[in-house]
Amino acid sequence: MKMFLKIFFIPVGLIVIYLIAVLCVQFFYILSPSQGEMIDKEKSINTAILVVDVQNMLTFTDNPRKAAEYKVPRFLNNINLTINKLGRFEVIYIRNEFPRNSFLSFLLPVYPEEGEPGTAVNSSIYIEGSKIFTKTKADAFTNPALQEYLNSKKTGTLYITGLAAEACVNSTIKGAIAKGYRVYVIREAVLSLYGGAPGLDRLDSYRSIGAEIVSVDDIK
Repeated sequence: MKMFLKIFFIPVGLIVIYLIAVLCVQFFYILSPSQGEMIDKEKSINTAILVVDVQNMLTFTDNPRKAAEYKVPRFLNNINLTINKLGRFEVIYIRNEFPRNSFLSFLLPVYPEEGEPGTAVNSSIYIEGSKIFTKTKADAFTNPALQEYLNSKKTGTLYITGLAAEACVNSTIKGAIAKGYRVYVIREAVLSLYGGAPGLDRLDSYRSIGAEIVSVDDIK
C-alpha cells in the first residue's frame, strides 16, 4: 500500500509543482506591466497599426483543421482588410518568442521559441520590410524599443489587432493606454483564446480602461 501511495503521489506532486510554477511565471513575469514614460500627446500626431503575435505556431499554420476550428482564416482576413483600409498608416508587427532552451520554453512549450519556424509572423498578413519587435512578456511595450520607435515617428494613436484577446492583446492595450496612446481595437481582427472574435464582456473590459472598439466594416 505504501509503495502504491508513493507511485501515485510522487507524479501527482510533480504535476502540482509544475502547475504552480507555470502560474507564478504567468502572473509575476509574463503578465507584469511595462514601464515607460507618458507620450507627449501634442506632438504625437501620427497613427500606426499594431499586429500582435500573429505567428505561425499560434495561428496553426501546420494544422488547417485546428485553424478552421478557431476561425483563424476569418481572423487573418479581417487583419488584411484592416491593413488595406488603413493603408495610409504604418503596420508594426509584434512577435512573442522565448529564448531557446530557456526555463520559460520548458514551462510553456505552447509558445514559440527563438529560431523556430513557428515564431515567424504569418506570411498571409506580413508586409515585406515592415518593422518587427519581439517580446517575452504579454505587453508589447515591455520591449522599450517599441515605444522608442513610436516616439521617433511621433505616433500617438494605435489600431490594435492580433491575439490573444484575453492575454497579449489585453496587456498591450493596458500598456498603451497607461502611456497616453489613443487606442482603437478592431474587434473582428482580434482572436480569442477560445477561437473567434472576443465576446462582449472582453470588449467591455477594453472600453473600461479607455480603448475604443471599432468594426472593420466601419473603417473607411
